[in-house]
Formats: sequence, structure tokens, C-alpha cells
Amino acid sequence: MSLLELTNAYTSFHDGNYQPARATTKVTDQEGKVLYKWKDRSKEVWNKRTVAKMRQLLNETTLSGTARKAYFPTDYVGGKTGTTNDVKDMWFVGLTANYTTGVWIGRDKPSNLQSIYSHSPHLLIWKDISQTAE
Repeated sequence: MSLLELTNAYTSFHDGNYQPARATTKVTDQEGKVLYKWKDRSKEVWNKRTVAKMRQLLNETTLSGTARKAYFPTDYVGGKTGTTNDVKDMWFVGLTANYTTGVWIGRDKPSNLQSIYSHSPHLLIWKDISQTAE
């Protein structure tokens, strides 16, 4: 599964609806007239109870779990960390009240990243991006 696929999936934990991510949401001319806009419709994939539980669990990961270095005070922060065997990949997919962002750290030719693991670069990059976006 790619980081984009994971990040797309996590967007559904905002409100239970899924809609694919788009780098460009619309194209306008110089006067602001919309020339093109995606016609995606969101689809409900989780009920409210499931979303509430997932948001609680994801938030706890940033408060007292493996993603503590990603936490910053805002309306909501939650997410999930991940590594592969032999620490060849490090990733974090997280969400705030407004955005979902995924970060992957790895090498083109997989090799051990243990020497930087304790610094949590994936969490610090995510936090910097998310704080800037808020």
C-alpha cells in the first residue's frame, strides 16, 4: 500500500466520508471563472460511532503513544506510526481538524535507518507541515 493510499484512507476519519485526494481542486481563469472542477462525491464508509472511536484512538497515539513527537496543541491531532522490518521505512499518517497528511522516510534502495529512528524525522516533518497548514 502506498503512502497516498494510506493518507486517502485516513481522510475518512474526519467525518466518516471518503473522497479521493486531489492536488488541484479546480482550475479557474484570470477572472475567477471555474474552467474545471472535479466531480467527485464523498461516500460514507464509517458510521459516527466508529469515527469517534478511531479519532479517540488516533489522538491517544499522539498524546501517550508512539507519535508523541507529532503532537501540538490545536483542536485535534491524531495519527498512526509505522515501520518495516529492520527499520527500512518509517511513516506517519495523521490528521488535524482540517488536514490529513502522510510522511514516509526511506531510501530508494532499502537499508536500515536505525541510526535516525530515535530522532523521529517522520513525526517532526509531519508536525512542521501540519502546524504550518493550520
